[in-house]
Amino acid sequence: MAISYSMCWEDPLILSEALEISKQDSVLSIVSGGENILSLLLKNPNKIVGIDIKNEQIYLTKLKIACIENLEFDEFARFLGIKPFDNRLEIFNNIKKYLEKEEIEYWENHLDLIKTGIVHCGKLERYLTKFREYCLPLIISKKRLNEFLLLDSLNKQKEFYKRYWNNWRFRFLFRLFFSKKGLESGRDKEYFRHSSKEKISDYYLERVKHSLTEIPIRTNFFMHYLLTGRIPVPFEDHPYLDEDNFYSLKKLLRKKEIEFVNLDIYEFLKGSKEQSFSKFNLSDIFEAKTQEEYESLLNEIARVSKKKGIVCYWNNLANRSEHPFINKINTDKKMSENLYKEDRVHFYSNFIVENIN
Repeated sequence: MAISYSMCWEDPLILSEALEISKQDSVLSIVSGGENILSLLLKNPNKIVGIDIKNEQIYLTKLKIACIENLEFDEFARFLGIKPFDNRLEIFNNIKKYLEKEEIEYWENHLDLIKTGIVHCGKLERYLTKFREYCLPLIISKKRLNEFLLLDSLNKQKEFYKRYWNNWRFRFLFRLFFSKKGLESGRDKEYFRHSSKEKISDYYLERVKHSLTEIPIRTNFFMHYLLTGRIPVPFEDHPYLDEDNFYSLKKLLRKKEIEFVNLDIYEFLKGSKEQSFSKFNLSDIFEAKTQEEYESLLNEIARVSKKKGIVCYWNNLANRSEHPFINKINTDKKMSENLYKEDRVHFYSNFIVENIN
């Protein structure tokens, strides 16, 4: 199976604010591209378990961790693919001794991903690269794009959107590329099975307008990556491209090991004891699940959670936010709404923060 996401596309700032992690917490988190589990590690919880149904996502995250532990900041950014670099294979050959046998075998069978930079190797990221290479130059010049990335106020971003983004070419190419048919090249088809959106491309067009006009571009590394394939380094508050965070992770990883589990999360929870965890990051896993599966999984989370636990998750195209028969889990609507407004990722229709009694 291929890597689905080579970076997390959920905002670590709103996740951290919602979960309020302390040193006493035991955390269960979806792995995905690894950034958010590292962001949660920065809060120094008592225990952290990363779970993913795809082994490849775990291999990716463990390679990032090995690089954080054994490289310096600039070399790390270059190896990832954030900066240009010619010696990624040499670095990998020095790093691989810190990986497990099956992880080494995987990466040695995919050295092309190492050469390109592992931050670009996901199915979604490769799809976004096509948009950036083939569509974006027809929408906006490189000079104008660089001007946009340097804007220092939302008023300037709104004016720029009116003058340079909001034209027929942008709307036409965006709708074409981010239609359901187009997006199936970038995400697994199962994520569209339960969509509640009639016109997916129109929905995403409105959401990207919000991101381009309502979220400060200077703080939005997600939009920087989408538009340029790069993230400025260092980048404040990024889980590991903030240099202070990078060296904090180095220290934390020496004394605290993340436990990784390759299993369906429902099966894992069914086999877990009561009061095993206190905080849960579920990413957007409910996109591919029925309402019944959604409620069954939340019931298991309520069972294994300690008192006063917190669970967070995102909705994208499927509406999974109501569970009237699960009394132990209650939505913090005010926090959910406030944090959703700050979300730097434009894909999502909702961010849900829930308290577990």
